[in-house]
Amino acid sequence: MKLPFLGRDEGGLIRHGAMLVAGTFVGALCNAGFHAVVGRTLPNAEYGALVAMLGIILATTTPMLAVQNTLAHYISAFVHEGRRAEIRPLFRHWLRIFAALSAAIALGAFGLREPLAAFWRVEPALIALTFLVLAASLWMNLYYGLLQGMQSFGWLSWAPQAWGSVRLLLGWVLTATVAARALLAVGAQGIGVLAVLALCAFAAVGLRLPAGVAAAPPRGTYRYLGSALVCLAGYAMLMNLDTALAKHYFDAETTGLFSKAATIARTAVFLPVPIATALFPKVTSTGELTDASWGLLGRALAFAGLLIAATAGVCLAFPQLPWTILYRAWPAADAALAAQLTRAMVLAMSPLALAYLLLNFEMAQRRFAWCYGLVPCGAAYVVGVARFHAHPAQIAIVVGALNLVAVALLLASICAQRRRG
Repeated sequence: MKLPFLGRDEGGLIRHGAMLVAGTFVGALCNAGFHAVVGRTLPNAEYGALVAMLGIILATTTPMLAVQNTLAHYISAFVHEGRRAEIRPLFRHWLRIFAALSAAIALGAFGLREPLAAFWRVEPALIALTFLVLAASLWMNLYYGLLQGMQSFGWLSWAPQAWGSVRLLLGWVLTATVAARALLAVGAQGIGVLAVLALCAFAAVGLRLPAGVAAAPPRGTYRYLGSALVCLAGYAMLMNLDTALAKHYFDAETTGLFSKAATIARTAVFLPVPIATALFPKVTSTGELTDASWGLLGRALAFAGLLIAATAGVCLAFPQLPWTILYRAWPAADAALAAQLTRAMVLAMSPLALAYLLLNFEMAQRRFAWCYGLVPCGAAYVVGVARFHAHPAQIAIVVGALNLVAVALLLASICAQRRRG
């Protein structure tokens, strides 16, 4: 594939990135369809509770991308070095760890469901189910890391979309025919997660990896994981806490309106995120920044920037368009507020899509020092909203400013390495 503004497609970045973007676009359509059907079926209070619970799942599973990145990093290195026999034992090692982690989350959720339900002002059953879905969702990152490291981008493009399609179908059926409750929509998401895990397990068998011999993880694995986990925790706070914070500080109707605007923004500006997935195994190193990696980063940024500008531009110019597509009716009584919140959240989230690409580039090359700056950015976000929450648009202002800081930190790290190299 040749695109004049991106240059030659060395390493298959554009082809693989486009494949992943296409799969993600289908997933985004399913996600939009899900929010469209449940957003029209559920009352505002129930929809706000649903989006808050989904935000909790996202905020927790996003740092688990550290496991995906750790597996992808070492598996891609094994492939390059001809050490395929070490891949399967490494994967099984992490399966055992996650079995224990999932059990701990499930037990903790059951024991803490009452106080957590009081904090978020939802029913205890919704809390318990949310954390059960969360426990199952963690396993997806293990399989994604295996497929990413093996550069099995066909499966990685389409297997995850089973989650969106199953969630859409069951979410519509359950909330429309059984009861208009957030609990049933979260249950639909859980079944979608199980469908993805089944497909990924089938794909893993198809890789026909040699059995290998059980051995200790490669030297530095846990240090790499810990560093990635810390960085992604900061990123997850910036990306996913908006609706949970709104749920805590605002009434149910305002939270429902804000949640719809935030969902539109996330759906629109995070479409190019899969480009980072394609880039990661192609630039894996132990810290050095080569000319080839620098060129791949430039093409990835150009590709991502084009998609962000196009999708964000539509939302900024015509905020009523995504509202009408997702939620059928533009809220005439709150049209000015809906437009304000949609534009504010799109602008606030746009820099974070580029930050994700830059963060993955740094993690692929084992450079974490400046990436740790995302943690104080995330903490400052929570503190900032605690101080400024007279109006829901202030959430967008606070997170937008800190997202720009995050991008600046990551760019500074890469440019400093380029000057040294």
